[in-house]
Amino acid sequence: MTKSSFTENENNLAYQLFESMQGSTMEYSYRGCFTTKITDTILTLTESNLQSEHVEKKLRKRVFFIIVEGLQNITRHQSESDSDELSTYPGLFVVQYKPDGYYITTGNLIKASHESKIKNQIDKINQLGTEELKKYSLERLDEGEFSEKGGAGLGLIEIARKSENKLFYEFKKINDDYLFFYMHTKILDIGNKNERNYKNEKEYIGSIIKHHKILETQNILLSFIGAFTQDTLVNLLSITEHQLKGTVILKMNVFNIMVEVLQNIVNHADKYDYNGIFGKHAIFFIRDTNDKLIFTSGNYIHTSKIDIFKDRLHTVNIQTQEQLAESYNENLLNFDNKPDENPGLGLIDIKMRTKTPFIFDFFKINDTFSFFTLKIYINKMKDGIEKYIIQEDDDTPEIILDPKEGTIHFKGKSIPENAVSFYKPIIDWLNIYKEKPAQNTKVTIEFDYYNTATDRQLVKILLILEEISKNHIVNVFWYYNTGDISMLNDGNKFKELIDLNVEIIELLDEEFDN
Repeated sequence: MTKSSFTENENNLAYQLFESMQGSTMEYSYRGCFTTKITDTILTLTESNLQSEHVEKKLRKRVFFIIVEGLQNITRHQSESDSDELSTYPGLFVVQYKPDGYYITTGNLIKASHESKIKNQIDKINQLGTEELKKYSLERLDEGEFSEKGGAGLGLIEIARKSENKLFYEFKKINDDYLFFYMHTKILDIGNKNERNYKNEKEYIGSIIKHHKILETQNILLSFIGAFTQDTLVNLLSITEHQLKGTVILKMNVFNIMVEVLQNIVNHADKYDYNGIFGKHAIFFIRDTNDKLIFTSGNYIHTSKIDIFKDRLHTVNIQTQEQLAESYNENLLNFDNKPDENPGLGLIDIKMRTKTPFIFDFFKINDTFSFFTLKIYINKMKDGIEKYIIQEDDDTPEIILDPKEGTIHFKGKSIPENAVSFYKPIIDWLNIYKEKPAQNTKVTIEFDYYNTATDRQLVKILLILEEISKNHIVNVFWYYNTGDISMLNDGNKFKELIDLNVEIIELLDEEFDN
């Protein structure tokens, strides 16, 4: 294979990751906070790909069961910490499909004190045969030895039973108090029952750890490698929406651009026979840096299209905003070409929104096909911040942060699965806001109720506001419903703890309902 680069000379991460699949025809990896909504969407995405690959129904059910248990294991047992250092070690989920079966790996932060218990439990499970595992599962259920997180280790037992394979694991030390726990199992495809190679399995989990290191180093939030369909597009959008919820960037800008990038793959990638599976094989991943959000895609195209793609991308790159708008309108009114033969509109739209040049490369696969990669940068805001709104949900409050008006508003319930993760972008926003705040900042807090994890985040928020109040006017209005003594006491608690002007206001029932 040879590389034909028409852009800046830089290491092409997309092609490296694609090539590192090691014979897989599908790989999905997610690195981030695992919430119920995100895990549900991951399951939908995986199920969609299992069905599209026409996997035998019995095997598909086993794979799906193990993925469910693996994701639940992360959400149950991932350790939360307020430490800024530890917040950089989010959970990990990787599923790969290879000719001999499915490879499923999970990873999450655990307390170092839990290592021996987990190790002993897995080692015991690995020593048991099929009937012994069934008996052991019933014993654990009857004994009711449930952990503080629930489960009594039954999830691990059932994963071993359904996979009909051993559980492989590794612990990587983070510091004296925390470890990162990797667990992997393999589900052999029908007809491969006697092809277990445990030495290779240990090597595989080592390769996953190296892969995870790349994700960490490059701060890749999620990546998907495989045959792209419209269902893939929809599910990736849903996962990204939940994961990026609250980041200090232009939300609609991000999703409009992401739609165009993914749609470009679905509509314009050429089908390719990769390891015996014919489809639109591609890669898509998102990187987050201090000043940019980077969307990268890669897909197969006929080599004969390279000159056309190169010319179109180069033309869009050098056009001014006015020229782009004119080109967009011309393309919009041009009905000479069929829509699926004219990808120009999407590229122009992306360039108009990002105002940054495309970075693209071509890798020659053979005389017929090349691998086309495209990087799109979204610059984060440097000169001030914009108004930011989070809509109220079942377990999270409405939050409105308006720097121009100097208003900060919280209303509703606050019982997020991970309060640190949910409130981090709010705290990031406030840390930027405090550098150039409004002369008068008005803060309204109208919680129905909140959990203790939220309590800790409120302290962080109020301490930032306390800093602002040293040179600017900050007024905090703490509302409580009539008869809600707990919320009244919390308001008084913060009034005493934090050096801020806090006014406690009682809401009558009819006012609260409105």
